[in-house]
Amino acid sequence: MLGVIFFYVFAAAVVVGAFAMVFTKNLVHAALFMAGTFLMIAFLYILMGADYVGAVQILVYVGAISILFVFGIMLTKRDRIEDSNRFNRYGPAATVVAILLFASIVITTLGAAIRNAPAPTGDSTIQTIANIFLSDYVLAFEFAGILLLSALVGAIVIGQGQLKRTTKLRPAAGGGVQGGGGALGGGAGVGLGQSTKGGDK
Repeated sequence: MLGVIFFYVFAAAVVVGAFAMVFTKNLVHAALFMAGTFLMIAFLYILMGADYVGAVQILVYVGAISILFVFGIMLTKRDRIEDSNRFNRYGPAATVVAILLFASIVITTLGAAIRNAPAPTGDSTIQTIANIFLSDYVLAFEFAGILLLSALVGAIVIGQGQLKRTTKLRPAAGGGVQGGGGALGGGAGVGLGQSTKGGDK
């Protein structure tokens, strides 16, 4: 009975946090509400016996992704942070998509045999998940690692390319632009000198 009460408390906190994240006008508050929602979802996982999934939820989503969102918001130049989360023209379309997604989740949940699901035993699931990852799904596990490594390398390459382009377009000390811009500035100076000499003659 106590587990059911905690489940409804955490589920209500998830719903309230999600709505607060969407409707708040402050992006920093939205990120904090998102972190709180992720934390409540982790508590739901732990309550249902999935302790490993709950720990991963806290480490990855609460401890990494939410903090990354906060850093991205704070490092982005904005006029007023109090009114930074504005609604745009895609609001009605997003509302329709959210309603359809929620309806599909409710229909799928009601149609599933949830009453026949085994109750949590209280044992740790870490060893079971590790055995499955390293035996039956070892190929998919390694492929996911290679895919994440490729994405990381691609992000580094793209970032270096943007840094090089920014460096080339940076103004030089002589008043021109580095790279091709310096040549343009020099050409303009030569043309001006030639026209001055022609006027003297």
